[in-house]
Amino acid sequence: MNAYTKALLVWDFKKELYVVGLTILGVLLLPIIAVIILTNTGISFISDSLAKLNETTHVITLFYPNGKVFKELTLTTKWPVDGVITCEFATINLPYTIFHTGIDIANREGKIGDPVTAFMPGKVIYAGEEKGGLGKHVVIDNGNFITSFYGHLSQVLVFKGQEITSTDQVIGLEGESGTATGPHLHFQTDVFGIPVNPRVFLGSGNPQ
Repeated sequence: MNAYTKALLVWDFKKELYVVGLTILGVLLLPIIAVIILTNTGISFISDSLAKLNETTHVITLFYPNGKVFKELTLTTKWPVDGVITCEFATINLPYTIFHTGIDIANREGKIGDPVTAFMPGKVIYAGEEKGGLGKHVVIDNGNFITSFYGHLSQVLVFKGQEITSTDQVIGLEGESGTATGPHLHFQTDVFGIPVNPRVFLGSGNPQ
């Protein structure tokens, strides 16, 4: 066997090892991919089972976790900040989270400091900072077991216990504190403590 033939055999063996390696990797990743898909499907299903918006009448129906109707509401809401949506609810957001529990709204020019307002009136139940995660953020109890989160702020301009009486009231400034790759607002709404798609309250439009 000459050197050329030996080289071909080695090359073919390396290719086979490469194919086998990719196959094994694919098999190992399948359960992880399945979990991610099922998790995203699950969070969307749970969201739909807790709150539904009738786009025609603008009536929001809230449900208890057991599926029974809790209340029907007609609310006046407002996008908390102007910008571009970069990540929707329940989308895959690796390496940060398996599923996204809110909507990310980025500054159009990549700048810090745009005013953030409450999407509806309520009472501030948290105003502070955590290392990583949402960084500087505000949490507001909006009544009827609805809670809203405003994360990655550069400044917090309200305090715990403060009443928010208007959707024009500035609660903080948009930023990139915590685990963030650029200036944006992580806006999240929970019903009975469970993340629900903010579009249930804001509709299918975009921030203006």
